Amino acid sequence: MNINLKNHPKLIGFVVAAALSLGANTAAWASEYKFQTVHCMSGDALAVRVVDETTGQPVNNAQVFVVHRQWLPGKGEPRYLDHRVALTPDGKGDFTYEGSDVQAGATIKLVAQIDGSEIPGTAGI
Repeated sequence: MNINLKNHPKLIGFVVAAALSLGANTAAWASEYKFQTVHCMSGDALAVRVVDETTGQPVNNAQVFVVHRQWLPGKGEPRYLDHRVALTPDGKGDFTYEGSDVQAGATIKLVAQIDGSEIPGTAGI
């Protein structure tokens, strides 16, 4: 079935409005929260927190994950799997991660789940 979009300008407008609305909602969530590195505890341990930028307070009801990307072999388009490792909460807003990728100068890719939404971000060491 082929649809000639020239005959359906309202459909084009609806699709554009929906795409802009979804993009604006994601941008709003991303701008309200940020990840902060609290401190590097030992050689392979890191503590981070999620901060609500509107209040400046740490978010206690978040679930935070480190994202490890595994590239898959193959020809053509690069493919990968993202593995999530849950961070351990301390109950005060800090989350602890232990891994071999905790090194000075590294950037750790993180995802927080807050109120059913996913907030991507990074934390520098």
